[in-house]
Amino acid sequence: MFIDINEFLNDAFSAFSEANIEDIPGCDFLNNGFEHKNNNLQPLFFAPQDDSLAYPEMNYEERIFNHGLIATRQHNWHDFFNAMVWKTFPQTKSAINALHHQEMINQNGTLRSRKRDLLTLFDESGVIVMAKKAILDLIKNHKWYELFVENKALWLNGSIQIKTFGHALYEKYQSPYVGLTAQALLLEKNTGNLDEYLSRELNQQQLLNNKAELSPLPLLGIPQWHKNQNEDFYANSGYFR
Repeated sequence: MFIDINEFLNDAFSAFSEANIEDIPGCDFLNNGFEHKNNNLQPLFFAPQDDSLAYPEMNYEERIFNHGLIATRQHNWHDFFNAMVWKTFPQTKSAINALHHQEMINQNGTLRSRKRDLLTLFDESGVIVMAKKAILDLIKNHKWYELFVENKALWLNGSIQIKTFGHALYEKYQSPYVGLTAQALLLEKNTGNLDEYLSRELNQQQLLNNKAELSPLPLLGIPQWHKNQNEDFYANSGYFR
């Protein structure tokens, strides 16, 4: 299904476009109806990241895995969107957290592994694109005119589906800019329950093992995701590289 960003934002948070940062709901609101366990069978919950935060000796991922505690800064758009993704993709986020935890156990010293960097890249800036192989090949090969212009109808009729996962992207959607680019995970089929599929593949080490699995996608090229999508716009080789 084609995602209208303004529609999503308004559905996610009433009068979103006019909201002030002070209006962001707190952890009590975010925890309402959020009843999931992580891969360590710990009940998940959001907790304010302030002086009252429990287990201060642990880092963010450790607290989630060991205690289910998702540290969340108050009045912070980035953390609010992270919470929204947790509420939408709880199994996938739990699988990513478990992989982070395992990588930290295996790592030498404080140096982050390439696996953790890849997981973070998807967690912050990832989208999932589901389409036929021919379309996915256009993304892989950076054939932007063919992808966005010649196949415009496929974006608009739902033949190409895109879901935003990265919470940092939602923050950027508040003020879109030419240059806005996602890291796309490309799937050749509609997987049904996307959260179940992604979490299962991650838990079985079948996803996000190599950076080549993610392809850059200039998001404002998607039909109707930008106001001025004329010939000059798509000829901008600085954006559509």
